[in-house]
Amino acid sequence: MSKFRLKGASGAVINQSFTLGERTLIGRSDDCDLRIDQDGISGRHAEIIENEQGGLTLKNLDSETETLLNGEAVEQASLGSGDEIRIANCRWVLQAPGLRPEKVLTHMAARPRRAYLPWLIVGGLLAAAAAAWYTGLLTFT
Repeated sequence: MSKFRLKGASGAVINQSFTLGERTLIGRSDDCDLRIDQDGISGRHAEIIENEQGGLTLKNLDSETETLLNGEAVEQASLGSGDEIRIANCRWVLQAPGLRPEKVLTHMAARPRRAYLPWLIVGGLLAAAAAAWYTGLLTFT
């Protein structure tokens, strides 16, 4: 069984997670492992195959339609954790449990965010108090 998953990022597959098998067929047909009944997706649109070394290969099965990998149209390409696959308006991110997807979680994206909102509120309140004091609406006696 594959250790890889596809996490839906947009379109009809948003917030859905799909565990990949040795061969995962993507398309509109009833025999597809990842079935998406949507315009722009062929009956058998693409497939993801796990090779002997444990890596994955994405293959476009219909020359009439596009399969995008990280924004570029491909016929066949190797996949890695964090790669973005797009078919029609459906977009997935390839995830490998326990691995940090380098393309998605860069050092800057993974760093903790600073909380600016509390400081903005305090600054706004101080500015309002200063303005009220200056105009004579607030007196200290």
